[in-house]
Amino acid sequence: MENKEKLEWKRPEEVMQLHRLKMRKRALQARINNVRLNSTTAEISEKSSPVPGLFVSQKRKNPFVKDEANKKPNITPPDLEVSNDSTLFELLKIDPPKVAEAETSFENCPLTFSNAFLRPDKIKDMVELETVKGEKYIPIDWTLKSKMRFMSPKPFPWNCKLRTSEEASGTTGFVRCLNISEQDSTLDTSPNARLHRCCLIWQHPSIPWLDLFPRSAGKVSATLVNNSIITNNTAIKEALYKEWCESFRSLFNLLRARQCPYFYVCANNFTVLFRAAGICGVSEAHALLTPTTRGFRQLLNQEEIEYTMPLRKDNRRRSDGTDSGCDTLDSTTTNTASYKEHENIDDEEVETQDEWLQSLGVENAEIRKINSSQARITLEKQTDIDNLKQSLVFVKGVEAQALFNFLINCKSAITTNGPLAGVPPTLLAPVAFHGAMLRPIKVRESVVRVDNERFFSLELKGPLLPHVLPSLCSLMKSSQMEKYSASCARLDSTTSFSDVKHEIGRLLFLIRTVPVAFIYRLTDRIFSDQKESSNVLKISENVFGKENLSDCGFTNELVKYFCNPDSTRIEVIENIKYSNNLYTWS
Repeated sequence: MENKEKLEWKRPEEVMQLHRLKMRKRALQARINNVRLNSTTAEISEKSSPVPGLFVSQKRKNPFVKDEANKKPNITPPDLEVSNDSTLFELLKIDPPKVAEAETSFENCPLTFSNAFLRPDKIKDMVELETVKGEKYIPIDWTLKSKMRFMSPKPFPWNCKLRTSEEASGTTGFVRCLNISEQDSTLDTSPNARLHRCCLIWQHPSIPWLDLFPRSAGKVSATLVNNSIITNNTAIKEALYKEWCESFRSLFNLLRARQCPYFYVCANNFTVLFRAAGICGVSEAHALLTPTTRGFRQLLNQEEIEYTMPLRKDNRRRSDGTDSGCDTLDSTTTNTASYKEHENIDDEEVETQDEWLQSLGVENAEIRKINSSQARITLEKQTDIDNLKQSLVFVKGVEAQALFNFLINCKSAITTNGPLAGVPPTLLAPVAFHGAMLRPIKVRESVVRVDNERFFSLELKGPLLPHVLPSLCSLMKSSQMEKYSASCARLDSTTSFSDVKHEIGRLLFLIRTVPVAFIYRLTDRIFSDQKESSNVLKISENVFGKENLSDCGFTNELVKYFCNPDSTRIEVIENIKYSNNLYTWS
């Protein structure tokens, strides 16, 4: 029986309890033995001392000697033994702040490892600044758009139901080119009136039963549209053409006088963008035409209109090895612009080659075959960019006037078949001109759900010119909209307008157009501040463009926006988002 009791199983709790009890006993016993040992040592010292009451000097332990026996092993990696602020910021992937050494107060003290726990809000702000990306400006997009939709998690400060005063004030502000948000007048300054002002456009011609934008014959349904009234009546076609010529001439004169910033000419097969002097930093009135074909460019050569093709890749070998392969607007020389001269040079080369082949005894039939094959290869090279964005044509100055005369007399600008036969090209402008009709952009407001989230939607449909997007974004910013996004449906044939990068104009233009006293002040500023000398030309051209276009119908903010000579601010926009006072786009 006794053996059975000894062999009984014990629970782990009982075993651990006995173990802890033994440990406590050992610790108590060690303390008792230590006290006894110290007292015994004192008694022995006192007895061994020759003088009663005097202790014998014992060699005491050096307190500064490291205890190698009780030293704990270092488990910290050698790379992390020395921890400072720089390694902390490297691990967090945050750039250390640069502050002056004299800033020692708590408000201005730098964010370091020692005071990071005292100021956790600063770390949060720095991380947010590191993650948030965007710009404070909106790039210029010269692409024509047919639809635009704004979406916001919060309701917009306006609605589509306009009151009488709001519609009247918006129309008056647009027609008279008044900024109703700043003018001291009796006009309505509500968000509805300001929105209505941004959604108007001038157009010619305007035929109620025809949709003249976008001008693509393939997109117009012939079954729904009966245009036999125009196609079968010569008098109507002549009246439309005559009226269109007067409107086109009036609009171009406004552009030359810098009272119109830009306008579009939309034909069935091509689109032309005319821009006033000062827009995008270009010193003269200029025009861009896209797309083109080899036959159309031959017509320009016959009219002796010199042009450049800045988006076309230059396959010719240049003496300058720094050429990137594409012609820019200012670097392209007259030889590259006048294709007629190159054709003459090619003809001379062909005659020389024929004489050389005849001297070698080659028959005329073989020479004709060689010439025909070379002509076919040359034709393929010239037509490989037809109807592509690389076929964009750029003219400037006097050549813009020549292009205007060419378009008025160009028979190919008016199609002879299809639903739009006999209808002149559509003129679109932000300012009034002879024969123009005031057309409103269709606006529709709704509520949509995306991923089970509710969004307020504002959809615009119609010819949307480049100034509409920045105007609406400025309106939303003044209305304190914290977050919204916009998506655009563009006219693909006009995207090449935003692919052209303009270089800064010449300083000679400034000398011809500004007072001498201002030039002296400008040169003093150049030599007094060497850091800003590289940007003086950009700033000055922007200033001159703003002053010359002060009566173009735009607000000062929009004039500054379109006169910016920075080519990096010209981009094609499909989607744009606004958050944290910054814009991001794609």
